[in-house]
Amino acid sequence: MRLNQLEYFLKIVECGSLTRAAQELYLSQPSLTKAISGLEAEYDMKLFNRTSKGLSLTPEGRDFLEYAKSVVESSKALENTFGKKSNPLIQRLAIASQQFDFIYNILLLLYQENSDQLLQIDLKENDRGEIIDMVEECKADIGILVLSEKDSKLFRSEIQSKNLEMHLLDRSSVYVCMGEKSRFYDSEYVEATEAEQCLHVVLDTEQTFRRELRYKSGQLDGYGYEHVIFCNTIGVCKKFLEETEALLIAHKWVLGVFEGTQIRYVPMFLDGEPYPEVNHLVWIKRANETFHPLENRFMELLEEHFSA
Repeated sequence: MRLNQLEYFLKIVECGSLTRAAQELYLSQPSLTKAISGLEAEYDMKLFNRTSKGLSLTPEGRDFLEYAKSVVESSKALENTFGKKSNPLIQRLAIASQQFDFIYNILLLLYQENSDQLLQIDLKENDRGEIIDMVEECKADIGILVLSEKDSKLFRSEIQSKNLEMHLLDRSSVYVCMGEKSRFYDSEYVEATEAEQCLHVVLDTEQTFRRELRYKSGQLDGYGYEHVIFCNTIGVCKKFLEETEALLIAHKWVLGVFEGTQIRYVPMFLDGEPYPEVNHLVWIKRANETFHPLENRFMELLEEHFSA
C-alpha cells in the first residue's frame, strides 16, 4: 500500500465518480483503476460496487474509509509539523508525578525563563504505578515519585524490567499532619505507637493495593486500617483533616501545601527518637534517551531545589 493509493481512494469517494476523480487528480482513468484494484487485491476486499449509475462503497469499503482518512490525516499532520523547517518548534515538557509542593514553583520559573518561546508543559499527577507506566509508554518523559525502604526493592526491580533509569533526589523522615479536632494537635511530635489506632487519611496509594486491602485484614504500613480513607488529591485530604480527627502520615514534600491553613504537621517519633529517613524521592526516565534543552533545564532547577 502506498499513501497515494489511499489519497486516490478518498478522492473517488469525494467525487462519487472514477472519471471525475481522475480528472481532478490529473491521472488517466486506467491508472486510477489500477491503483484501486491494487488496494483491493492487497487487502482482499471489494471497496466499491460498480454499476451503470456509478460507484458506491461496499460495507467493507465504508469501514476502510475511516482508516484511510486517519492514515492520510496523520501523514498530513507529520508533514505540517516536521516537513517545514521554517515552522517554529514547540518545546514540550511531559512530567508524570505524585503530588508535591515544590514542583509547581519549578514549572512557573521554567515558564518565566522561556516566556518568549512556544512551550507545551504537561504535568500529570498520578500514583506510582501509573507514573512508571506512563514513562515506559512515552506518555511522559520524566517521572517523579516516592519510594519507601519497604517497597523500593520491588519498584527498583520493576523499573529495571521496563528499561528505565532511576535517580535519587532527596530523603525524608515521616511527619504527622492533623487538624484542630485531633488530640495530638498541640503536640510537638507523635509517637508511632500512639498513632496506630487513629483514623488515617492515605494519599496516593496504588489502585491495585487499595483493591487488595478491601479483602484482607491486617496492617497498612504498621497502622490499623479498619478506618482508612484513601484520597487521590491533597484537597480531599485537607477536608478530612479539617473536619475529622484523622491523621495523615506524610513525607516532607507535601507539607508545603498546608501552609496558611489550620492544619499542623509534626515529626513522627519511634521509641523516643525521630523516625528514620525511610522515604526516598526519585526521578525516572527511559534508559539511553537524552534530554532536550527544556528537559535539561527542568532537571537543573529540580536538582538546585534540593541542593539549596
